[in-house]
Parts: sequence; structure tokens; C-alpha cells
Amino acid sequence: MLDIAENAVKTALKFGARYADVRAQRSHSTNIRMVKDHIEYVISGVDQGLGIRTLYEGAWGFSSTSSLKPKDIQKAVENAVKTAKVTSIKVKEKVQLSHAKTYEDEVETPVKIPPRDVDVGEKTNFVMRLSETMREYNPRIVSTIAVYGEAFGKVVVATSEGTKISNSLSRVTVAFLAVAKEADKITSCSERLGSPGGYEVFEKLKPEEKAREIAGRAVNLLKAKPAPSGRFTVIADPELAGVFAHEAVGHACEGDHVITGESVLQSKMGQMIGSEQVTIYDDPTIPNGWGSFKYDTEGVLARKRMLIERGILKEYITNREVAGKLGVASNGGARAESYAFRPIVRMSNTSIAQSDHTLEEMLEDIDEGIYVKGTRGGQVDPAKGTFQFSAQEAYKIEHGKITTPLLDVSLSGLTLETLKNIDAVAKDFDMHVGFCGKEDQSVPTGDGSPHIRIRNAVVGGGMG
Repeated sequence: MLDIAENAVKTALKFGARYADVRAQRSHSTNIRMVKDHIEYVISGVDQGLGIRTLYEGAWGFSSTSSLKPKDIQKAVENAVKTAKVTSIKVKEKVQLSHAKTYEDEVETPVKIPPRDVDVGEKTNFVMRLSETMREYNPRIVSTIAVYGEAFGKVVVATSEGTKISNSLSRVTVAFLAVAKEADKITSCSERLGSPGGYEVFEKLKPEEKAREIAGRAVNLLKAKPAPSGRFTVIADPELAGVFAHEAVGHACEGDHVITGESVLQSKMGQMIGSEQVTIYDDPTIPNGWGSFKYDTEGVLARKRMLIERGILKEYITNREVAGKLGVASNGGARAESYAFRPIVRMSNTSIAQSDHTLEEMLEDIDEGIYVKGTRGGQVDPAKGTFQFSAQEAYKIEHGKITTPLLDVSLSGLTLETLKNIDAVAKDFDMHVGFCGKEDQSVPTGDGSPHIRIRNAVVGGGMG
């Protein structure tokens, strides 16, 4: 496929493009979903195609095709160049790409048991076992969902500057939901596990143990009491704290939001925006990270981005276009869902760095507070710097102890105020896998954090 991508680049230059980059892709996927005791679907498929982006007189053109036939590729290239030329007449602000070193490399995800070598019947039985594990935990588990997913294949990137990258990718994931009911009270808990690699990763992830745990947490929530509202000292577990880092901070640090005035962090570079306890980074180089990659979609070598260091805003996430406008080098933040989408600025693995506290130390001086765990989703506005997250679980903190479970707890507030109110960060750490949506594109991302303590946080009724 690299030859196909290189030929498309040459064709774009012949049509008059000043710069071109091409991604050619062939990927295989299987998804299995089970609801209660029946299989809802088993879907397998192959997706292939090519996406080309061209630059002419400071204007972009993009086109894609699901065919790798030469005539269809030539038509896509021609469309991309024509679009760039037409746009260049009207565009006021010309694109200036930051300089980037060129690379020629082959990257391969280590795989011991390729997903294609495992029979679909075995995968279906695996999903059935996960569902049975949840349903058999307790009679009060009334509904379950178990989902298996895999994706593997190859993506190549070629640019007119000479970059040639070949990526062989493979990842697997499972997700489950348990719903418990007693009288008229209904509760639920969910979880997703995943990793780059092959079918062997489940030996380490132990999904059946996690399925049993999820069922137990859903049943335990049947004892939950209505949540109080007001301002409390809150301790957030690694999952919810990681989501805060990703949603409230990471999106505000995406350079495209910054240059268009859609980030509360615009013009705050070098300023103290959080407490000294707060260090947040985005790192695509974490080994086996769910959102990791060696090169971004533009072929730029990935590196760790230190977004906030000891409370000081240090860096935005950039692609080559944004970096050009900011007068810096790209830090490898360009990503696209597939060949069919243009690259945009995205996160990878966004985490709050560990500190030196223990959870027990963070609890001991709280007379009345709230402990929040996990997330059911939420809302965030990077431009206004506001957020609201609904916790999966929550508990009262009374005299330094975690006590009564609470139902439908939400955490909301102002991002900058919350960053300054984080007064303790633990030495533990955990990462969770997810998918981040932006501009109709979804890419795998990781969220990580220790436990964190937030003073004077706004707690209220859940978002449902």
C-alpha cells in the first residue's frame, strides 16, 4: 500500500499541489454484542481506502475514496487539488505548516495471538460467559450488556516532503453493563477494558473478574441514598479524575480550539492556572497505551506533551497547521479516525501526574465530604471553561471514613477554579480506555490519574 500512497502523492504534485499527504488503509473489524441471554449481532467487515490532503497557495483540499483502483485514486487526488485551488481564491488566512522532520519507518503492534486466528464462535462464547457472569452474580441483576470488539490492519502515510510510515495495528476491547433492580429502584454500572495487541491481552485484563465486580457494584448501589447538594470537599477516583483531565483540561489545550478563541486557556501560556499539586500531560508514547502511537497522522514523531506543570500552563496540543500559527514545532497531535477523515488536533493518553499522598491521608481530615467514582458521561464547554460529570458511584465521607453510598451524584464547576482547588494528589495511578468524539470523528484515547482531592467542589443531583 505504500506504493499506492506514494504514487498518489506524485499525482497530486503533477496536478499542481504545493504539498500533499496521503493515508492508505486496509482494516478488519469484528463486533459482537449480547443483551441479557441473546446475541444481538455479530458483525465482521473489511474497510479499505485512501484519503488525500493537498495544499495550494495556503488552502487545503481533501478527498477520499473507498477504492484502491488507480482510476478512483486519481479522481480523488484531482478532486483534492481542485478543492484547494478553488478555496485558495477566497481564503483570507493562509495555511503555513510548521517545519517537520521526515521519517521512513515501519511500526508494528506486538501480537501473540492474532484476532483473525481465533474462531468467531470462541469469541461469541467469550461474550456469553461475560454476560452469564454478571447475571449469575445476584438475582437482582435484571439486565446485562456485553460487547466484544477487535480491529486490525495496516495504515500507511506518505507525504510530498518524503515521509513514509507503515503502521500495522491491532487492538481488542470488551465492554459490559449490569443493571440491578429492587422494588422500584434501578441502578447500573459499566466498564470498558482494552489494549493494543491480540487476543492474548485478555489474560492480563481478566474481564470475567471485572464483569463480576461490575455486577456487585450495581447491586451495592441499590442501598444508595439521595445525594446532598452544595459545596463539599470531594475526592475523585482515578477514573473520574482522568475524565476531568481529558474533558475539562485536554480539550481546552487542543491548539485548534485555542487559535479560534474556543478555549478558556487562550493567552494563558506560562500563567499559574492551577495549584502546585497539579501536573497534567498528554503522552502518546506510553507503552501499550490505548491512545498511543509512534507517529501522528501527519507523520510527525510523537512525544509527551506537558500541558500543565505544577500549576503552570506549559503547552498546547498541536498539529503542523496550528503549530505554524503559534510559531512553534508540531508536537504530534494530528489524528484522524480513518482514511475517510481529514486529520485534526486530538489527544492521546491524558493524565494527571502522581504525587506523594495516600488515599487514607487525603481522607483523614475530611469531616464531611463526597467520594466519587467512575463516570456516566457529562458535558464540557472548553470556551467557557465549565463542566459537569455524572459519577457512576458516590459515597459520603464522614470523619475521615467512606460510608453511605449515594445515588445520582454529579460534579460540576469552572475548570480554572477547580484546578486551583485541587489540594492533594495521591501516589496511586490507574488508566481507563475510551473513545473521544470531535467533529464527527471518534478515536481511541486513554485517561489516567491518581485519586485527587478538590476543596469547595459543587455537588448536585445526577444527570441521569
